[in-house]
Amino acid sequence: MVPFRSKKYQRQQKLHSQTDIGQVARQWILRRDQLPEYRFALELMSQADREEIFWQYWDELDSFAQRDLARVTFQEYWFKLIADYSDLNQREKAQALEALGYIHNANVVDFLVQEMRRDNESLRLAAAGALKKQDPVLVIEPMLCALAAPEQYLASRIHDVLQALGPKLVPIILKKIDKADVNGKMVMVQLLGSFGDSSVVPVLTELLNTSHYLLKKMTVEALGQIQGAEVYPVLIQLLKDENWQIRLLAAEAIGRSRFYQACPALREAFYQESDHLVKEIMEEILNALDNSSETVTYLWNRRNRTACASE
Repeated sequence: MVPFRSKKYQRQQKLHSQTDIGQVARQWILRRDQLPEYRFALELMSQADREEIFWQYWDELDSFAQRDLARVTFQEYWFKLIADYSDLNQREKAQALEALGYIHNANVVDFLVQEMRRDNESLRLAAAGALKKQDPVLVIEPMLCALAAPEQYLASRIHDVLQALGPKLVPIILKKIDKADVNGKMVMVQLLGSFGDSSVVPVLTELLNTSHYLLKKMTVEALGQIQGAEVYPVLIQLLKDENWQIRLLAAEAIGRSRFYQACPALREAFYQESDHLVKEIMEEILNALDNSSETVTYLWNRRNRTACASE
């Protein structure tokens, strides 16, 4: 096939004017199997033709074509989408938001963040999806600031956007977490755990001193997601916590991460444990991890007594 960009193709198709080239370029853009060619076609089209393609055929394009079309059409004219936004219907607003995701610009990011405050759930989702495509450097600060306004922004939606940005967030979160409110801290803790970076263990350990139960619970869960020798001493200390649910989470984290080196401390905690559910979980973990000659018989004895009683 003769490439669209070649003069030979344009001669064969008798493309003599910008209008002729624009019409054929439109056909190439709607094709899915000629990526370099439709990029070249976009460059040949006028701004008006590109905007027409955008509004008429956006949903028919694959994600790569959408990205290229949005960038070449609105990179220098992003303000047109924002200025005309209030006049658009809901479908067109969602389309504009999707396109703005490909325009990496601080003003665009601010606009998308504001759109996450809308009552309309579909538009909030479209704005969040657009922010995930943005340059992380531009998105991080506005999203972390939004965590300080839980009455205006849905925390779970902010969490989704930030998680999509990845581990590059870690150093920025570590700087911000001390000044965040409880809701902000809970989102940040979840993110730090999901990234699995062992460098965050000291900060998470500090947060365990909180009197807020839910924050402490989420912090223990975050620690349980991190693999590394720095984690298991913290989990061992949590086996002595006054709250049985925290002890349970710590034991489960030890078992899930298969911290064999924690078995002696876990065995000691097992013999001192007063809660039956926590004791059962500890025994199951010990039987799975501990290769010492000592056998834990708590469950065996209790189940045998239950079986005998039923007979």
